[in-house]
Amino acid sequence: MASRRRTGLEEVDERSSSRRMQMTALAVSSVCGLMFGFAIEKGKVYEPLVVKNQMLLSQFVMLKMFLSGIITGMFVMSLLSMLPLTRNQYLGAKSTFVKGLRDKGFLTVLTGGALLGMGMAVAGSCPGVVLAQIGSGTQNSIYTLLGALFGTLLYGILEPVVTDLMRPEHSIRFQFLYNLYGSPFFVMALPTAAVFSMVVFTLELAYPWEEEISITDSVYQSSSWITCPAWPPYLSGVVVGSLQIPTVLVMGDTLGASSSFCTITSQFFLHKSTKRLSPYLLKFQTGFPNWWQVVFVLSSIFGAFLSSMLSGTYGTVAGASVVQSFVGGALILFGARLGGGCTSGHGLSGIGLLNSLSIASMMAMFVGGTLTAQVQQWIS
Repeated sequence: MASRRRTGLEEVDERSSSRRMQMTALAVSSVCGLMFGFAIEKGKVYEPLVVKNQMLLSQFVMLKMFLSGIITGMFVMSLLSMLPLTRNQYLGAKSTFVKGLRDKGFLTVLTGGALLGMGMAVAGSCPGVVLAQIGSGTQNSIYTLLGALFGTLLYGILEPVVTDLMRPEHSIRFQFLYNLYGSPFFVMALPTAAVFSMVVFTLELAYPWEEEISITDSVYQSSSWITCPAWPPYLSGVVVGSLQIPTVLVMGDTLGASSSFCTITSQFFLHKSTKRLSPYLLKFQTGFPNWWQVVFVLSSIFGAFLSSMLSGTYGTVAGASVVQSFVGGALILFGARLGGGCTSGHGLSGIGLLNSLSIASMMAMFVGGTLTAQVQQWIS
């Protein structure tokens, strides 16, 4: 009897401990989301015109912030992989990342990445910033969100067919580039980060960020970096990349955004009469691993709102047309789910981990986005 009581008490303690850990993780993810939204708004990469001009290769604010985030992520994850106290958390987060790519091959991620890039060129948005656009009052951003939810639902319904058609015959032999040489992660990650740093430095010399975003003297007259209208894109990238630390250590995962749309979509569209419609989305409806990312992206709304209000830029950013916003939003999320990740998941985290599928996906994203932007410019 005493043994049973002890066992019962142990189970209660375990449940209580698990709840405390989950509450802590949700609190950390909300703070990370706030910082993410704040940094995205300050870096100006949420502005549709900035995204579109990046795809036209006429403005490089987005690329400088993107690479800076990857560089920072590579550096901090290298440290986490080397330190005995954090190595297990790093390995667990890497394992979680790979699980999301179990059914993906190069054809899948290339196709998904290209569709993601096309949607970015059309709507001037991506899964990681669409909610930040809403928080900052960007014109027509609500239609981008509605399109994103529609694209998520569409993929959720078609997922069994798409997966069967594009499933690779053989599993990827080398998920990570450093596996090719049998070297530790940091041996390749740190030199790669150094090369990317030189790229950012060169881009900044050729295209100074102040000139690219046409800032006014108010940036220099602001008494605080919190209230100034803009940050250098590389500073915003460092802030975003640094969020990999709490994400890996507390959530046991890496930065990502697109899977949160699956959880959100499943709450609205999957009920008793419709849950058979998408077994894929049903997997995202419950469970803590699905909800921490939702808290993260929803908190980014408030982060972007706070930043734009403090700097006096709320509601001043023009967006794409209603049709472009909706169609682009649908393409963005359909492509991200097809490819197994977005600019945050494949870009910041996947490339940061030197994942071969992520590198292929982001290359396809830029190719698809650049071609689409050129076609749009030619038509207009």
